[in-house]
Amino acid sequence: MGIIQSLQCRECRKEYEPQFRYVCEECFGPLDVTYKFPSSIKKNSFESREKNYWRYFELLPIADKNNIVSLNAGFTPLQQADRLGTHLGGMKNLFIKNDSVNPTFSFKDRPAGVAVSRAKETKLKAVGCASTGNLASATAAHAAKAALPCYIFAPSDIENIKIAQALSYGAEYVAVDGTYDDANRVASVIGDS
Repeated sequence: MGIIQSLQCRECRKEYEPQFRYVCEECFGPLDVTYKFPSSIKKNSFESREKNYWRYFELLPIADKNNIVSLNAGFTPLQQADRLGTHLGGMKNLFIKNDSVNPTFSFKDRPAGVAVSRAKETKLKAVGCASTGNLASATAAHAAKAALPCYIFAPSDIENIKIAQALSYGAEYVAVDGTYDDANRVASVIGDS
């Protein structure tokens, strides 16, 4: 794992010690993780490893491989899109990443896998997210694999089909009156408690 050096606000650049924090106290901007990567890592270090995103283990914020929660997401195919390239003004060699072949049919499997693995490593007792679909499914699937309770915060008027997959993995739906932003605020407040 790259050594986590600090958390830095994307907006005002204020730095924080690495800890459970996701928003800047000064401006409420999002925090990015800054790393010091091992000098032993080279581009060809990853070529012979498994065909999923955990092949880049040293570049992810997990210290112990035993904490990896993997559904073998990633390494999805590129598909050539000649007709779309022509339509977009004659672009040659246009390719589209087909993330619909990931375990929950979305690119969200990658961040959810890392987040749930980090939750396992830091011994959190549950995970959750605000979502109206794909992130809910990916988080719930990885939480189920890790045997962690999962809470999905979404507007109370959401169409059932949008969270059906997450519920099928055993997630608990927390209905929030209002918009997605309201659900996100409620999830943040509960996550901080």
